[in-house]
Amino acid sequence: MKVSVVLPTHNRENLISRALESVLCQSYKNLEIIVVSDGSTDQTNSIVNQYKKNDSRIKFISYHPGRGGNYARNIGINAANGKYIAFLDDDDEWFKEKIELQLKEFDKNPNVGLVYTGAQIKYLDSGITYNSFPKKIGDLSNEILIANFIGSTSSVMVQADILNEVGLFDEKLKACQDYDLWIRICNRTEIGAVKLPLIKYYNNNATAQISDDVKKYEEAIIYINEKYKKHYSNLDKKIIKKQQQSNNLLLANKGLRNNNKKLARKYIWRHFKNKPNMTAIVLYILSYVNYKFILKLKAFKSN
Repeated sequence: MKVSVVLPTHNRENLISRALESVLCQSYKNLEIIVVSDGSTDQTNSIVNQYKKNDSRIKFISYHPGRGGNYARNIGINAANGKYIAFLDDDDEWFKEKIELQLKEFDKNPNVGLVYTGAQIKYLDSGITYNSFPKKIGDLSNEILIANFIGSTSSVMVQADILNEVGLFDEKLKACQDYDLWIRICNRTEIGAVKLPLIKYYNNNATAQISDDVKKYEEAIIYINEKYKKHYSNLDKKIIKKQQQSNNLLLANKGLRNNNKKLARKYIWRHFKNKPNMTAIVLYILSYVNYKFILKLKAFKSN
């Protein structure tokens, strides 16, 4: 069975080779690799074209001007021929068994339409690494409305037919694009997981990343709540409360990472008012320390 790998990129001449190599080295070989260059102006296109000469599995799409990651992923999906589609961001990389192990999960359960994996999360500027593991499988149609249990696009493989049914990435969203799509997929199919860290997910606090822009996250949460208000209207009040808590914790963490302590404490306080607990108290205390210390705690907890 052919797997289509969609790899969007923009001005990553220093990273695109690392991402591509991790796909080319997969233990499962029946792949097509669709690289979509979203308005790149550096040497990214030249590097990809060189790889394309040496491996016929690579398809390359380039256009100007850039229109964002959502648009690039959708272009790649529309060009794909595989039964399954896997996504890889240009600043991440895969372990060599990723595709093979995900396909085995699909074989185990014909009701599963999406399989995600754990991740090795690496903070380059602080030298801290820790692992994150899948926590939820099965019917997540309600639970996905609480929080993004699936996580990064780089860990996901999904049946192409399901993507065609539920629609592609919402190009209006500037953050939470993956979460929005996972909501629709979880309301269509069961979810499977490989409970191993099979991607290297890189973070760098010294550079601007879309996931660090708290305002865009705030706007995305409002947009998603409105988009799926019919789904939320049918949920138990306890689930709604959990969703509010999850959003407050998400935004508090973004504030902490951005060193915006005032903003972080605002959302910690909202979380505490919604449900007083030790999590809010601990987070409030941690808002007075360096974010690197928080990362060390996460790494300690994951071991």
